[in-house]
Amino acid sequence: MDDELPPRPRPARSNRPAPRAQPAPRSRRADDEGAFEFDFEFDAPPRPRPRSRNRRPKRQSTIRPLHVLLLAILVVGLIAFTTKLLTGGGGNSTASAEAAAQTVSATGTGKKAAAKAVVSATKVGDGTDTGSSVPKVQALPAPQYQAGSKALANQPSLAATSWLVLDVDKNEIVFAHGETDKRPIASLTKMMTGLLTAEAGDLSHPVAVSATAAGVEPNKDGLIIGNRYPRGILLYSAMLGSNNDAAAALGEDLGGGNYQRYYKMMNRRAKELGLTSTHYASSSGLNDATNWSTARDQAIILARALGNPTFAKATGTWRHTVRWPDTGKSKTYENHDKMLATYAGTIGGKTGFTTLAGGCLAVAVKRGDHTIVGVILNSNDIWGDMPKLIDAAFKRSR
Repeated sequence: MDDELPPRPRPARSNRPAPRAQPAPRSRRADDEGAFEFDFEFDAPPRPRPRSRNRRPKRQSTIRPLHVLLLAILVVGLIAFTTKLLTGGGGNSTASAEAAAQTVSATGTGKKAAAKAVVSATKVGDGTDTGSSVPKVQALPAPQYQAGSKALANQPSLAATSWLVLDVDKNEIVFAHGETDKRPIASLTKMMTGLLTAEAGDLSHPVAVSATAAGVEPNKDGLIIGNRYPRGILLYSAMLGSNNDAAAALGEDLGGGNYQRYYKMMNRRAKELGLTSTHYASSSGLNDATNWSTARDQAIILARALGNPTFAKATGTWRHTVRWPDTGKSKTYENHDKMLATYAGTIGGKTGFTTLAGGCLAVAVKRGDHTIVGVILNSNDIWGDMPKLIDAAFKRSR
């Protein structure tokens, strides 16, 4: 057949005997129970070393990365809190005329020395150093009249229509004339706005400016619609520069965007402080028709508001420099109350003027441990009237 394979060749024969076949390795019996022991090698894991009797087993650590992170946050927070506590909460402080005026008063020097002693604030800040957690000032009993307070013979000759002098330490009225007559008070209204702002605290709080606030005339700080300004800057703008747009922005912010709500807040606070003949309908004082008060009530609010450190510092500062948010440049406010620079012992106050209200002025003066608050309404010579009134009051209150 064509497809058959050719036969294989036979191996050549040899006279040597063939090697004997070796038997395959067999297992050996290890014991009588049928267990076998093999000579084969396996890839078995090494046997664990016997533990020493004195060696304790290692415990797995319970510390996790999250624990380390939380501990680090806690340490950083404690360091920051301690630093803030030790430094008084900030360093953007401004120079105040209060300390200088009190020093001048203690030495008995006159107007010339007082003018030289007033400190000019040159450090740029935003007024956010105080007022973060200050409690509200409390109402005191209504002041009593000293004997002869209304006697014509005891009254100084003034150009004002209404006036009153309050001895703060004795809570007594020293002089009074037309003190309960309801009159427009112009920018003395800003004392209430300043107090409510100081009591609100958080002077770094950004205040958004509406078109209504930015459009208030005539005194303007150049606020831009839609921009935000720190509450502290607006406080100094309203109290020192008497800027009406700043006061309007503060009132709108405190009222939650509603001016009527803010006016209710003003009137409620007025009643709490013992102001019995006051009606606020403006945050700046431009509304002469329904925004009115009396010399008595305005003396009370200034005397009580001085108990708030933020308010006292703002109203007693002669010059304050801030970094203006819109431009990043410095802007300086100078207090309209000239008595801070010209009358020894003046520690604060507020000016005001409209055509209907006339010249208005409220000041606080301290000599030694004795503090007196004076208010004059509707005067054409506030800078001549007030020194006469305060001088006469200190002579009579000794």
